Amino acid sequence: MSAVPRARLLDRLDARGVVLRAVPGYGRTTLAGGWADRERAHGRPVAWPTSPAVGEGTSAWPAVRDALAAALRDAGADVPADASPAVLAAAVDASGAPVALVLDDADDLGPDALAVAALLTASSALRVLVVTGTGPRPLSGAAVQPVVAAVDRLPGAVTLTARDLALTPTELRDAAAGWGHPVDDGTVARLHDLTGGWAGLARTVLDDTRPQDAGPATAAGYAYARGTALPVLRAAGLLDVAALVATAADPTGDTVRLLLEETGHAPATGDVDVLLALEALGVARRLTAEQSASRWHVPGLLREVLRRDLEDRSPALATDLHRRLARRALDAVPPDLRVAVEHAARARGWPLLETCWIDFGTYLVAMGGPDVDAVYAAVPQEVAQTSTVLELARAAARRGHDAQDDAPTLVLRLMTELGSLALAGEWRSLTPAGRWTGAAAALVAARARGDMPRAMAVMRETEIAAARAGVHGGTSSRSYWWFLVQGGRTALLDGDIGSALDLPMRAYELADPLHAPDVRASAAGHVALVHALDGLLADAERWLVRHVETLQPEWEERVPDVAADVAEAMVATDRLDLPAADAALARVGLRMQSPDVSWPFVMRARVRRAVLFGDAEAGLAELEQVERMHHVWLTHAPLVQRIVLRLRAELLLALGEPERVSDLLADTDPTGLWSDVPRARWLLLTGDPLVALRAAAVGGRRHRVNLADRLDLLVLEAWAAHEAQQPALAVRSFRSARRLAAQHDTLRSFAHLPVPVRDALVEESGLPFDDDEQARLDATGPAGSDPARGLPLTPRERSVLSLLDRHGTTQQVADVLAVSVGTARTQVLRIYAKLGVHDRQAALRRAHELGVLRRP
Repeated sequence: MSAVPRARLLDRLDARGVVLRAVPGYGRTTLAGGWADRERAHGRPVAWPTSPAVGEGTSAWPAVRDALAAALRDAGADVPADASPAVLAAAVDASGAPVALVLDDADDLGPDALAVAALLTASSALRVLVVTGTGPRPLSGAAVQPVVAAVDRLPGAVTLTARDLALTPTELRDAAAGWGHPVDDGTVARLHDLTGGWAGLARTVLDDTRPQDAGPATAAGYAYARGTALPVLRAAGLLDVAALVATAADPTGDTVRLLLEETGHAPATGDVDVLLALEALGVARRLTAEQSASRWHVPGLLREVLRRDLEDRSPALATDLHRRLARRALDAVPPDLRVAVEHAARARGWPLLETCWIDFGTYLVAMGGPDVDAVYAAVPQEVAQTSTVLELARAAARRGHDAQDDAPTLVLRLMTELGSLALAGEWRSLTPAGRWTGAAAALVAARARGDMPRAMAVMRETEIAAARAGVHGGTSSRSYWWFLVQGGRTALLDGDIGSALDLPMRAYELADPLHAPDVRASAAGHVALVHALDGLLADAERWLVRHVETLQPEWEERVPDVAADVAEAMVATDRLDLPAADAALARVGLRMQSPDVSWPFVMRARVRRAVLFGDAEAGLAELEQVERMHHVWLTHAPLVQRIVLRLRAELLLALGEPERVSDLLADTDPTGLWSDVPRARWLLLTGDPLVALRAAAVGGRRHRVNLADRLDLLVLEAWAAHEAQQPALAVRSFRSARRLAAQHDTLRSFAHLPVPVRDALVEESGLPFDDDEQARLDATGPAGSDPARGLPLTPRERSVLSLLDRHGTTQQVADVLAVSVGTARTQVLRIYAKLGVHDRQAALRRAHELGVLRRP
């Protein structure tokens, strides 16, 4: 069957007794022929009885006797006709040289097997190679074939089974070329997975595959495996256990033991002996240690043949086994999702298939792959109509994943579609836990529309329903834990800090650390973000540690947790640690085209970095771009609107444009939550320290002011008191600020002080910064006016110039600003005219000379 020279096996045949045991098609006879040719080339007699005389009820001894006698006579020995086994054995031993005997198809020796066995036992010089099929039947209790038993008793006897005879991937590639089917590495890998290196099966598949086929054709291979393997397994008494093992696909010893015990097939010899017996026949293959130390693999075509055979013979048993295996895969640590989905589909367990998507939909969308898509695409229409989850999963799998969508964007888009159905009252579910997935999706959809009142109403209604449902209503499920995380994100956007902390903290405590580490990691990252936004850096760091402890690196790489990265960036900027801030922000992207609600907090971190380290022009351009992309939020979400107003005011103050800040501060803000800090800073920069002092004092004493703003306002109060010639108040406020900042290791607020003012307050308070703190403060950029304010460039032109410096081409500037190339070109030419230059390089050089752009 295989024309590949197999030196690794030929060398193992140089023993006194060898048994080649495998089903037909493993190249047993070809290998025996190669060994016989090598023996003849070395001048050794070889006897190979022809097989026409053997068969059930036919005398095989004469064929064996005559072939061996002829080989001895050719070597010069005198052998009498019709020699008995004892006489023939004596002739072999008297020949003075080893004599080889090949017994092909030894299963069919019939009633003369005892005579052949007697010959093997009587001779000490005879070397025997036996080619057989199933051989001994250790699980059925049947008697061992006499010839094979005689060979096994010979000193140093060797047995090669299908495990040894299977082609390696390299041998399979060479064999395929010899059969006229040259294949690439990818095809070899798929073919080896389908056939397990069974040469006859592999050749059948290749012969049936046409050049235009996308992959190996399996119809002929399926028929070959069914016609060859099933009779052999049935004769060996292994068909039932082989079907059970194949049902489990790639089982462990524990899985096999469970299946055998639950179906009454557990042999006294143990599950490992079952697997070894199946491995000898080529049905199961132990994976290498690099792949798995305790897992076995059933080749794809054999697995399908055996599964279908079991489903045809015992459909109820097959369905029950698939359900058990699906649930076992879901309960594994970590869950084996592809296996769970596959078994749920084969059992036609639609609630179980829905549970897979409800609990692990994000995983399946991001990492499931074509096999998972194929399962959900095949869900019948009448079933999909009973489950919103299955309906959407089916539709998504059928239309395929857009190549331009990364995993986070795709997940959010699907959640938004699910949530739109939930908001419209069209949610249907087959499982109790499905309601929580619907509620979480509804939150995502409502937030994507900027409809915070609706989102908060859904959150509160769902919490009431959860309290009434209790554990039996599915509140111990992943879907409910995810709802709590989404509820926390919703509350944060609405300004409900209590719920923004409470809900994710509950998710972290409730979620199973073994089966839901992703939920716990996401919850911890969200709590860290809330603390970082409040300025509670020590608390934020504790939760960031918890986030890292529960993080799954592979999952984080595919679907990163933006909340944790933003929290890390906020902590770093508060401590004026520019490398750490840049590292965290580099992992965060502004997802302009998706319903991701992290962008206000991402922008807060980016703007804070821009203001502190002298990149306010680029920060303002980026903020304007985000405002255009998310204008719906600025209309319908008051908190987001306040966040953006605060960011714009901070950037304009950093750019030295108090007139534009004055327009912003004219907007009503009765709570002072966004305007207190920029108002006090604006008053100081415009020369009104007494009013600034009152504004900072009032803002710092508001009931709902967070620690970050309280610290900012204390520093501003010290600055204003210093300018108003009130040194005692200045020192008291500065000392309070230093004491509060030391508790959380933050320096950001002090970086906004003019250097002379900061030095004066340090001297008057007697609280100097240490060398490390001073170095970090010195690394920040100027927080006041731009040295090139006299240049008649508008803020928009300054932003365009900064972007031109960063991106290089007018096309890239237009893309960032979301304007046409013509508009961007007009603005660039106007800048050239004002700077008195004619090209980009001269404009940038002139801008750096004037201080419009700061060199890194």
